[in-house]
Amino acid sequence: MVALNVLSSGFPQRVLRIGFLACNRNPLLFRQDPSFVYRCENLGLALQAMGHQVSWLHWSALRLAQRFDIVVFHRPRHSLRWRSLLWWLRRHGTTVLADVDDLVFDTDLAQHSPGVLNNLVPLPQIRRQFAEHAAALACCERVTVSTQPLAAHVHRCFQEAAVQVLPNAVHLAWCADRAGCGVKSRQPVLTYFPGTRSHDRDFSVYTEGVAAFLAANVDARIEVTGPLRFDLRARSGQVVHHEKVPFAHYVERVSAAWVNLAPLEATPFTRCKSALKVIEAGFWNVPTVCSPLPDAERFVSAGAIFASDSSACFEALQALTAPPYHASVTQGLSPRVLAQADVRHVAEAFLKFAGAEPFKG
Repeated sequence: MVALNVLSSGFPQRVLRIGFLACNRNPLLFRQDPSFVYRCENLGLALQAMGHQVSWLHWSALRLAQRFDIVVFHRPRHSLRWRSLLWWLRRHGTTVLADVDDLVFDTDLAQHSPGVLNNLVPLPQIRRQFAEHAAALACCERVTVSTQPLAAHVHRCFQEAAVQVLPNAVHLAWCADRAGCGVKSRQPVLTYFPGTRSHDRDFSVYTEGVAAFLAANVDARIEVTGPLRFDLRARSGQVVHHEKVPFAHYVERVSAAWVNLAPLEATPFTRCKSALKVIEAGFWNVPTVCSPLPDAERFVSAGAIFASDSSACFEALQALTAPPYHASVTQGLSPRVLAQADVRHVAEAFLKFAGAEPFKG
């Protein structure tokens, strides 16, 4: 028999069986959720590359015959059936973590949810959802989050839980295959990517600044990809609105931009969000004009250009029309972003937090 070096945590230095369990309402759509893609798929691919056995499934599809050393519940919601599964996993020695990447667990702050602010979901319904998340997190001893402000909030709400920041990172698939991407238009193309229907108020933070920029630069245009209700004054052809695209095709839109936009309305919810839009664009040497955000401070020398309102947005975009300045911002941008957002480093931090040393396979 091969001797295994058992760690104080109980994990041996060996190949680990790791399961990422989605907790969204629709079991058939969890692989299409951008949050699951980055928090679970991306991290899992990095763990796979390290030699571990990784599975991705909806928690309701887990079978009693399946065994895992580590299980991550992504955005868990409490129910009697979920609580029974939690008990069963622990009884079989599984280390259980919960992962949450948005402020969706404090019912006192439910009124700041984008779903409520954008009149998409009634406040009582959001409060119920937040209560379900809170009850689930209260059952978990280890919680991973995407940003420092979110970690602080989890710690305040669940003081007994151990909390670890696992920042969002460049998708491993993008690092592996960069061929055919990054072809830029000769026109200044602004991009905006509302991933869900709840970004109308966010975009309005920059609407007037974008309109002024389009008016001052007749060859410029903006391409919005995803669901958004907006009214932008511009010449014919300067505003293009695309339907949301699958993640596999998303890179084609991001990499072709001149400057990306990531405005956010200032709320307790948005303060906890990650700089994912800065990361995505920056990896393709595209700077992002974005609202001041704690997580984005890591990228002030790696593609993040802060603008708190429309006036600052216009000034930032106008400054970038000067080729020397744009070149100074974008040259070598991709490696600078990757240095701050490498999922392989995140995977090592995940294993340490779960109680297992990185496996070198």
